[in-house]
Amino acid sequence: MSCCTLGVNAFRPRVQVATHHLSRLSRPVSTPIIPVRFLSSTPQPYHSQPLQNRRRSGRNTTATSLYTLPQKPTPWPTAARRLGIRTVFGGRIVYKHYIELPPNYTDEDGLDFSSKDLKAEEVVAIFGTDIDVYNANKLLKIIHGRRIAGTLEDPMVARRSYGYTMEQRKAALAYLRDRYPVDEIANAGLRAEDELAALEALEEGATPENPEEPNANKPTEESEEKGIKLYKGGTQKKKSVYGESVMDQLRAENEAKWAAEKKRQEEEDAKKAEEEKNGVAGPLTPLTHPEKFARLSPAVQKWITSATSDLKEPPKLSAWQRLWPSAAFVLVALGGLAGYVYSYRPAKRHERWFPEIPPAAATVGAIILLNALVYVAWKQPMLWKPFNKYLLIAPAVPKPFSLLGAMFSHQALGHLTVNMFFLWLTGTLLHDDIGRANFLALYLGSGLVAALTTMAEAVARQRWHITTLGASGAVYGAIGAYCWMHRLDGHRILGFPPPPHEGIHGIVFLAFLIATNLSFLLSKAARKRIDVTSHFAGLGVGVAAGQWFLNKKEMDKKARMQPMAVRVSKV
Repeated sequence: MSCCTLGVNAFRPRVQVATHHLSRLSRPVSTPIIPVRFLSSTPQPYHSQPLQNRRRSGRNTTATSLYTLPQKPTPWPTAARRLGIRTVFGGRIVYKHYIELPPNYTDEDGLDFSSKDLKAEEVVAIFGTDIDVYNANKLLKIIHGRRIAGTLEDPMVARRSYGYTMEQRKAALAYLRDRYPVDEIANAGLRAEDELAALEALEEGATPENPEEPNANKPTEESEEKGIKLYKGGTQKKKSVYGESVMDQLRAENEAKWAAEKKRQEEEDAKKAEEEKNGVAGPLTPLTHPEKFARLSPAVQKWITSATSDLKEPPKLSAWQRLWPSAAFVLVALGGLAGYVYSYRPAKRHERWFPEIPPAAATVGAIILLNALVYVAWKQPMLWKPFNKYLLIAPAVPKPFSLLGAMFSHQALGHLTVNMFFLWLTGTLLHDDIGRANFLALYLGSGLVAALTTMAEAVARQRWHITTLGASGAVYGAIGAYCWMHRLDGHRILGFPPPPHEGIHGIVFLAFLIATNLSFLLSKAARKRIDVTSHFAGLGVGVAAGQWFLNKKEMDKKARMQPMAVRVSKV
């Protein structure tokens, strides 16, 4: 920490204070103080019991026998003793630093040195048989508390534990230093700084309780006008009489670093707040700083510069001017896909390029391979300029062809893996149901409509800072069509659930997808990196197409059955 002179209380949050107050409620209730007569002026111990009554080894009592040890209180209830309840969460807080010192700390209670007290056999191994378990743990807590509070070497504090023998105190300190190391020197130094700051505050006329409130001895403006100047240097901070220490220098350096970091964080927070005001959609590439590429080769720097837009703000266009070229492109593409479906004729087996591979696997595998190649190509800086134009949807500078190119574009391996896994899982099955032409038309059409919907939503909300890419809209279209066509059929994923279970119905998968994307809308982090709009659009197109395929199959079935019915009637 760099602000040690502010005192311990500056580092104690209210939650920690409340927790410690609650923890005291579960501590054992101490018994009344038993008055004991002492032979010296040493302050009386807190809870006493004659040491002679606990000696069982037969040794001769020394002068220290005149002092007393704390008396063991009434045992806890059985459940609380077994659970070791000390805080509201059922555990103990073990402190190691002075700045963590709880506000209700007293030398009498000490601090917990471990998550649980020592047992009888452990106490015997450390202290022998001259002390019982309760008083041994009590001594360890007192010594550990002094290590944290920085009062281990304070003779005024050490005299309070004269009821324990010197050997017992040394044994307790040695055990704690061995098992629970603490920077005792740093803690003592921080405590000394706090005490010195309090003394300096008194010298300057402020009370320790309120250092900002001066007393009546502070010079007023009237007294200064008369030439009465009680403090040298005016309102300047008084330097320490011991000079500037190494810790003061470190503190000054840390305060400067902390101020710079705080300023940088505030600037980043302000920038993020400005970006989040309009929301973010789709997986975004983080902004890069020019200094990041300072050590790259001149060729790479040239590619990066050429791929970076020099626009200061989006072009001044109306919503219609931004959308109509992309909408026209989508309509033309859908018309071309419809013509392809009408004119397509399946190739014979010997005419195919890979006759040994099933048509569904060949079609879906080709799409996955194309997406993988584009992902690898994104790693080449020389391709960033054309890729940013035609494989990335940017509503601020719309390019109609980017709606198609973005369907095969992924920059993150996780994004690519998830999309291609579900495409292979459902795409091959859908391909077998409806054929190659219908599958390609559905896949590409779902992706185009989903991309156009995302662009329209961004333009309507003027979200010019977003970019989006990926095959999610097209994949959702394939999933929606297949699940709707088989909404009452059971399905297994990678063999699960095993027989005799019939599997999960397609309608359940659809409900799960809808619920998942609704949860994305409720999460700010998910909204920043997931294009939920394209998901819903692709899913809607897929469900509508699935219903159209079902109706078409029903109509074809009736058409095939009609000639048969005519022949039967003639007979």
